[in-house]
Amino acid sequence: MQLRLKPVAALLPLLFVSQLHAQQSLEPVVVTATRVETRVSEVLSDITVIDRAEIERSAGGTVIDLLSRQPGVQVATSGGPGTSASLYLRGAKPDQTKVLIDGLPINSIDASGSPLRFIPLANVERIEILRGPGSMLYGADAVGGVIQIFTRKGTPGLKADGFVGYGSDDTFKTSAGVSAGNERWRFRVEGSHDDFRGISAMRDATNKDGDKDGYRNTGGAISTSFLPAEGHEIGLSFRQNEGRAHYDSGDVPAASLFDAYQDFRTKQWQVFARNRLSANWNSQLQYGQTTDWQKNVSTWSPSGSDFETESRLLSWQNDVSLALGTLVAGLERLEQEARVQDGFDATEISNNSVYIGWNADMGPHRWQLSGRHDDHSEFGSENTYGLAYGYQLTSMLRAQASYGTSFKAPRLDELFHPTWGGNPDLKPEKGENRELALIWDNGVHSVSATYYRNDVEDLITYVSLPPPVWGRNENVQEARLEGLTLAYAGNLGGVDVRATYDWLDATNETTDKRLGRRAEHKAQLDLMKTWGAFQAGMELIAVGSRYNDNNETNKLGGYGLVNLTGRYAINRNLALEARVDNLFDREYELARAYGWSGPAYVAYDTPGLNAFVGIRYTP
Repeated sequence: MQLRLKPVAALLPLLFVSQLHAQQSLEPVVVTATRVETRVSEVLSDITVIDRAEIERSAGGTVIDLLSRQPGVQVATSGGPGTSASLYLRGAKPDQTKVLIDGLPINSIDASGSPLRFIPLANVERIEILRGPGSMLYGADAVGGVIQIFTRKGTPGLKADGFVGYGSDDTFKTSAGVSAGNERWRFRVEGSHDDFRGISAMRDATNKDGDKDGYRNTGGAISTSFLPAEGHEIGLSFRQNEGRAHYDSGDVPAASLFDAYQDFRTKQWQVFARNRLSANWNSQLQYGQTTDWQKNVSTWSPSGSDFETESRLLSWQNDVSLALGTLVAGLERLEQEARVQDGFDATEISNNSVYIGWNADMGPHRWQLSGRHDDHSEFGSENTYGLAYGYQLTSMLRAQASYGTSFKAPRLDELFHPTWGGNPDLKPEKGENRELALIWDNGVHSVSATYYRNDVEDLITYVSLPPPVWGRNENVQEARLEGLTLAYAGNLGGVDVRATYDWLDATNETTDKRLGRRAEHKAQLDLMKTWGAFQAGMELIAVGSRYNDNNETNKLGGYGLVNLTGRYAINRNLALEARVDNLFDREYELARAYGWSGPAYVAYDTPGLNAFVGIRYTP
């Protein structure tokens, strides 16, 4: 596998040691950092690329699991797979990270948790994680950064692939796909099914919440494109996933009457046209729609509560090669709509945007400039901008710095929800993001140090109030998100090594208290060794203590995990894969819930020792 580990800003071969030297010349290309295809070594942003090899290495896992093992990322979940999940990128709130699938936003416009939990890994080709000020080209929601998922597409020739596996807690996964194509057209169709029967979402529950909370997710995707001439492509794609996720609604006596669950359905479709208008001018026109429907049945809503959100994006981007550098310019219109059972005062918001960026190399100097203008239907006009500069000190040593501003409009539910603290007087969150990095890379080993600071004004938080109001969303805080990432990647004695350490100071400057569910320290060591057809790996993960809330009153202990991976290539097309997580069966917590009938807080459960084995066919 090739992994661009930035802060590392270097090409790192972590898997398939036998191909190490051959792969060093095949530097990955990313698009999220500058919105155009750019070699990783030319990007002045903190970016990580997770390729298909690493995705397959996470056999039996989920997108949330995979992201939780990346530098600068922390995750809090309310139980096993499918339950609510909150992702913190460099300490930013979950809704302060923009999430895209093939360029379309999937950020939910309610507080139900990241829709990433419903995306099957079987449908994912690669993931790009863009942190910090390099995300200003993406506008609203990109305070902490951008996570972009690229789905699998058709390739020339006729190929079929498949996977089936089984593991602890009655975990079952299967997927299959067919790709076909030639020089004029591409086609892929695929399907997947995930089933998890396993653990109680709430630890030590004494009522019906003590049962096992299962999860199932069935989905499919289809994509096709036509290439009428060189440099021109017209395509469309569609994907849908639906299923049910059981969860625990609280340690309440009345909960014994209900086995709480959430039915969900996510679907996304898009059409696009990419055209090379001249030797120096490429254009892309895209229109797509994302729909997220959920129905919750619980103690609080025994008959079920429906919530559906829809996002529609129309975008036009142009890339022009200049005598010096590349110019990127585009227009976007984003419409977001909520259809809610208990009703909002307003159900639709929109945002019109124009952005421009310029990237250039001038000898040892590298520049990236960008600006964006947003016209929001609720909050009017907002301008954001960014500047990045890199200097090649020696052939192996580079220094770089960047600065960017950000803008985050309140969600629809934060503005208008009649039950959960809607406040139409909320102001947008605004941020100033700074980053300094020093990167050394000799092609085999890389070492980096990245310092960042993100100051966010008018941070939106839920403020508790006396009954019957309970609470309200308010702009009451300013946050400081400051941190340092140290990273190494390379090959030592035939073992591929990746090591990272994250220090994070996520503080509410209004109260001088740490923000909840963000650990100050996180470290990880990944080792991988290959012997012929055998491949074995080990992950050592350590996460420090943190608080469950923003008041420093409910502390979650630190924890350490040891995970193992293995792969045996039966032949060039067929492989046996295995994974063991939490080898020493450590008990740990990622989040807690209010305990209504017992202790003040009740821990959400996490999996203990668990194993998974599968067989994969990939021609």
